Amino acid sequence: MCGIFGYTGSNVANNLIFDGLKRLEYRGYDSWGIAILKENKIHQYKNIGLVKKDKDLEKLPDAKIGIGHTRWATHGGVKKVNAHPHISTEKDFTIVQNGMVENFDSLKKQLLKQKAIFKSETDTEVIVKLVEKEVRSGKSLKQSLITSFKKLEGRNTIAILDSKQNKIYAIKNGSPLVVGLSKDGIYLASDSLSFSPYTKKIVVLDDYDMVEIEGKNISIFNIKTNRKKKPEIKTLKYQYEEIDKGKYDHFMLKEIVEQQKTINYATEYTLEELKPLLEAIRRSKKAYILGAGTAGFAAGQIGYFLRTIAGIDAQDVKSYEFRSYLPIITSKDLIIAVSQSGETADTIEPLEILKKKGCKIASFVNMFGTTISRMSDYEYYTNAGPEICVASTKVFTAQSAWGYLLAMSLAGKHTTAHRRLKLLTKSLNSLFTPSSFDYLKRMCGVLKKSEHMFILGKGENSFIALEGALKIKEISYKHVEGFFAGELKHGVIALIEKGTPVFGIIPDDHKDNENKDIISAIEQVKARGALTIGIGSEQYSKLKIFDYFIPTPQINSLSSIANVIPFQLVSYFLSLQLGNNIDKPRNLAKSVTVK
Repeated sequence: MCGIFGYTGSNVANNLIFDGLKRLEYRGYDSWGIAILKENKIHQYKNIGLVKKDKDLEKLPDAKIGIGHTRWATHGGVKKVNAHPHISTEKDFTIVQNGMVENFDSLKKQLLKQKAIFKSETDTEVIVKLVEKEVRSGKSLKQSLITSFKKLEGRNTIAILDSKQNKIYAIKNGSPLVVGLSKDGIYLASDSLSFSPYTKKIVVLDDYDMVEIEGKNISIFNIKTNRKKKPEIKTLKYQYEEIDKGKYDHFMLKEIVEQQKTINYATEYTLEELKPLLEAIRRSKKAYILGAGTAGFAAGQIGYFLRTIAGIDAQDVKSYEFRSYLPIITSKDLIIAVSQSGETADTIEPLEILKKKGCKIASFVNMFGTTISRMSDYEYYTNAGPEICVASTKVFTAQSAWGYLLAMSLAGKHTTAHRRLKLLTKSLNSLFTPSSFDYLKRMCGVLKKSEHMFILGKGENSFIALEGALKIKEISYKHVEGFFAGELKHGVIALIEKGTPVFGIIPDDHKDNENKDIISAIEQVKARGALTIGIGSEQYSKLKIFDYFIPTPQINSLSSIANVIPFQLVSYFLSLQLGNNIDKPRNLAKSVTVK
């Protein structure tokens, strides 16, 4: 949520900041702003809605230094006055912030008693007033910023533009911050994707690191240890020059189709590269797989593969519900954290506790140099490239496929896993043909009339049912629930009435009577008037119990990964017909960095 971008160097900062904010759009936002510094004077522009140019933005003078921000509202409504940056009373500095000041109320009450005047409803302006107070006491802006930051509770990252010193200062805690080093200058951003076209050289900041940027020079000082740090420069594996939809109307459809490649990218790991984690799993007493949202369902899929393929004692847990497990976890347990952004606050919090317990931590994320990966003893990446649509598609299948590779490698079948994964990706093309899309569009024309839908899965498809329901909910705004098929007779069947769409996931029958159970469940809802849709093995497409059937590639346990793709496509085509904002659904953000 929210995005910070800054630049100082020899190029025009205005354009670079604007482009950087456009590349940060995927994180989610509802307002935005830019501040540039020209001849020791700060010029600002703020707006609500999409990041786009207008005549007022063009009036800003060209500058060599500035900061920008995309805001996702927490404190205060979506108004220009609440958009960042927030400037000081004397207009000598301006601040942008990611995160949430958890002691906002108490700090503001203190400042109001001291006659501070607030113009916005944001917690960010509290930081501005705290800094102003310290400056008035005779401290430098830098020291005032440090003193003020130490008073903040919660995960907060800030950047400040100093008009007197022609500098940018920034402090990180919780919310991500990365520095980019190039020949033309220094970049500062919430993620490296935003400045990827300009440099592959980055410095990832740790919590409580303060970076001071002047011209093309940086210095780093940790305000907690009071020690200066030498910048540790890393090189990005990939450099993403362009982020565009290509021939597609939306990023979502582009990213769904990209799964023909991204599943392979995520599972290119050699046995030697996986070996440290494989050995750690074998040494551990139990493996816990953590995630939230779509990543939580990927964690469930990974746990299923570890149990059924490798015989590992593995338990998937929603990261925001992890506290009840703390009494039974010991230092002998291994934690695998799954996240798209690598900055999910709900997942970071238990990791901090578990790290103190002495647990080894592995992670599988999509973004390089993130908080979760830096906390890990074993870090792995999906290598799926930018996922711009808020609803995750290609990262989910990448994470699930990696879990399959991990389980097969533990079972001594690494080569077999690679062969099957390549076969799967080649087979996915059958889902992306014009005739397949036309069939889905016709089906969605019927589904759009329903407000409630249900998805039944079993065994390897249990979490696919849950993820499929989430995907349709996120973009279509329809009420869709995924259930383990065994729950049907324990209450769910009471929700079925004439015309209610019910999906049943039915793969090749290679498990103990699992498909018989799915067929039985579909027969029961069909008898009560449900509109039934099958997804899975084509051998069941002729069954009269299905009104619609979407065949998917069936390659051993990998069929579950193929089975999620029709739900992604249903989400897309249904939402298209409903006229919804597909890439940026209401109220959602890509990177959930606050709790």
